[in-house]
Amino acid sequence: MTQPAFEIQTDAEVLARASEADLTELTRRATAASFYRDGLTPEQLTANQRVVAISGSSCVAAARADHQHLTAAFVGPDLAGYVIATRHAPDDLELDWLMVDPAFHGSGVAAGLMRAGIAWLGEGQPMWLNVIAYNARAIAFYKKFGFAVDPAATTAHAIPHHIMRRGG
Repeated sequence: MTQPAFEIQTDAEVLARASEADLTELTRRATAASFYRDGLTPEQLTANQRVVAISGSSCVAAARADHQHLTAAFVGPDLAGYVIATRHAPDDLELDWLMVDPAFHGSGVAAGLMRAGIAWLGEGQPMWLNVIAYNARAIAFYKKFGFAVDPAATTAHAIPHHIMRRGG
């Protein structure tokens, strides 16, 4: 696959180019490609739908918050993906909401967003993220950035998740 040229923008720049509805639609496509599998319970299906439902407003809130940072990638006029990085506390840094349009999987967009999120949180700082336990592709991708599954960490998600940590 030829790597498309993409442009990284942040916070207000993102909101100037992509509407809340655009961000929600990208999340719908991204979750349809990677959050679903056979055998999900009604509760798990509802949890996936909730992610989509809150995604646009979560992006807008992150772009306006001091403790969060919204970064998006655009290929020409098209929104290709986004990531939200969150500083919950000085020692609680989360790389959150990495969503990439399936049309741009394998294109370098996700890696560019990861690098931007990690840089905003602090390259040498310990950080963490959530990943759906059965999303082997995402787990392998995060490992390339130094994240490892924390076998002691648990989550209360309807769909089984792993906490992955980097550094520290």
